[in-house]
Amino acid sequence: MLTVAAGLITAAALSLTGCASAGAGDAATEEDTDSAFRMGTQPWLGYGQWYVAEDQGFFADRGVQVDISSFAADAEVNAALAAGRLDMANVGSQAALQFIEEGLDVSIVMLLDSATTADAILAGDGIASAADLAGKRVAFEEGATSEILLAEALAGAGLDFEDITVVPTGADTVAPMLIAGQVDAGVTYEPYVSEALAAGDGIEMIESAADHPGLISDVLVVRNEVLEQRPDEVREVLAAWDDAVAFSTDNVEEGRAIIATGVGSKPEELTTAFDGVHYYTLAENRELLSGSYLTETLPALAEVAARIGLISGSVDAASTIDATFLGN
Repeated sequence: MLTVAAGLITAAALSLTGCASAGAGDAATEEDTDSAFRMGTQPWLGYGQWYVAEDQGFFADRGVQVDISSFAADAEVNAALAAGRLDMANVGSQAALQFIEEGLDVSIVMLLDSATTADAILAGDGIASAADLAGKRVAFEEGATSEILLAEALAGAGLDFEDITVVPTGADTVAPMLIAGQVDAGVTYEPYVSEALAAGDGIEMIESAADHPGLISDVLVVRNEVLEQRPDEVREVLAAWDDAVAFSTDNVEEGRAIIATGVGSKPEELTTAFDGVHYYTLAENRELLSGSYLTETLPALAEVAARIGLISGSVDAASTIDATFLGN
C-alpha cells in the first residue's frame, strides 16, 4: 500500500517547488510569507467553512491574512506541507497520524468535520454490498480517507485488499472512471459522490462513512514552529472558522452557495451532500479534543491505519493534539 512513508518528506522537498497542481491556487509568494498564513486545502465540502470565512471577511475581522491554496488530491497537499510550502493544512485524521509518525513537526489544533454519507463507496450494477467487491476493480486514493473507509467495509465483509483489484487514482477521477465503466466500484467524497450518482447508469452508494461513525474526520494541522512564533494569530484563524460555522448555521443557503463555489460545484448539485457533513464549532472542539476524539476516535483510527500499513502503530494519539488554541 502507498503511505505517506519515510520517503515523502525528502521527495516532497525535491519535487515540490512550484504550485500544487493544474487548477490549484497559487501558494503565497515569498514576500507574503511573513504576514499571511499559507493554508492548503482541497475541493472537499468538509473544508468549506474556510471559503465562507474568506468570503465574509472573517479573517480580516480577526486581524489575520490567510492565503488558501487548493490541491487536487491528498497526496499533493500532504507533500506541499512536508516540503515546507504550507504553514497549515486541512487533512484527514489518518494523514495527521502519518505526518507525526514520520517526523513532520506539526500538531492537530482543530477538528474540522466528520463525514457520514459525504464519503462513500459507489458501485455499478451487480454490486449491492461490500461483500460483492470480491474480485472487482475498485478505484480509490491510497493513503487517504477513502482507503480507511474501504478497509473497514472490506473487513466487515470478511475481505481485505488482496480480495479486490486495487485501482489507484485521485478522488476527483473516481466518478469519471466509474461512469465510463473503467472500474466496477470506487471510493470518493463530495462533491464527487453526487456527480457519480447524478450520472445514473446504475451507480449506487453501497456503503458510507455513516456506517462507521467517527471513522472519517478531518483536522487542521499547523507547523509547530508557527504555533510557537504566532500563537495569538493562530487562535484568530481558528476563531474565523467558528465565525464561518455560525454564519452558515444562520444563513444556510448563502453559506452553502459560497462553499459550493469554493469546491467548484453548483449549489443545486449538492442539495443533499451537505447533509452528509458535520462542521465542528470551537465549543465542540474543546470538548472532543480532550474527550472522545482523543480517547476513542483517534486511537480507533490509528488501529485501522496500522492494520492496513498506513502507519506502524507507534504514534501516541495524545501527543498529536494541541488544544491550547481553541479559546475559552
